[in-house]
Amino acid sequence: MKLETVVFITDIVNISYYVLPKNYIFEGESHDFWEFVYVDKGELIITADRRRYLLKTGEMAFHCPGEYHDLQTIRNSTANIIVVSFCCDSPCMDYFRNKILLLNPFEKECLLRVVTESESAYEFFEKSAPGINMQKNPNAPFGSDQLLKTSLEQLFILIYRRQDGIGIRERRIGSNALQNHAIIVQRVQSYIRSHYAEKLTLEALAAQVNISVSQLKRTYKDQTGSSVIAYLTKVRISEAKRLIRESNHNFTQIAELTGYDNIYYFSRRFKEETKMTPTEYALSLRR
Repeated sequence: MKLETVVFITDIVNISYYVLPKNYIFEGESHDFWEFVYVDKGELIITADRRRYLLKTGEMAFHCPGEYHDLQTIRNSTANIIVVSFCCDSPCMDYFRNKILLLNPFEKECLLRVVTESESAYEFFEKSAPGINMQKNPNAPFGSDQLLKTSLEQLFILIYRRQDGIGIRERRIGSNALQNHAIIVQRVQSYIRSHYAEKLTLEALAAQVNISVSQLKRTYKDQTGSSVIAYLTKVRISEAKRLIRESNHNFTQIAELTGYDNIYYFSRRFKEETKMTPTEYALSLRR
């Protein structure tokens, strides 16, 4: 009985694991083979032709032959990604165009086998972008190329069977979105610096920039890599340290002046931020 082959990979151009630094920008390229990007950690902004969209941890996106594409990390955030480039003319590959695919645990295991086998079979396996340097290891395990090929083909079949990819339009970012997001963050931080002594809530901060709480949390995280509450705490504790240095107020007064109505909660947050209690910090200033 002749076996049916629905996915047939003829060549593998690149398999690399990249650790992208903060504010990394890849200027872009196009080529005559397929490529996919998988985000192992962090988030990416990807451009495919003229479409710009967000790719999150655990998600994969394909670039078809001839498609211009570039990528960049979210502002002030790093990202770990897997990039695999390959040649495949199978008709079912059309399914992977213009989709974002969230891998399930079994599919992640398949991808991990591809990366692990590539590290064993090829020298100079990339750890930082940019660069492709697929040089076969003379001591590569027996059958490594075939395992790479069949593991990738298995991964594509499993994903195809689910038929539940996300259309990239759902993640599309408008031309002014990144600039608008940066403005939102600046406005929120400015408001916090001016009103840290008040009982600020995420609802109140979101209202200041006319967005929902969930949008505020997501936008702030995307732009800074941290949370709104972490920034509020940083501002409050920085002011508390200044007041302690001036020695004009007791700790209860300082807690109230920096937005805390509970001295015990203030002390706990102070220690979390500085690794010292307010008393220990005050004593350290006298040494």
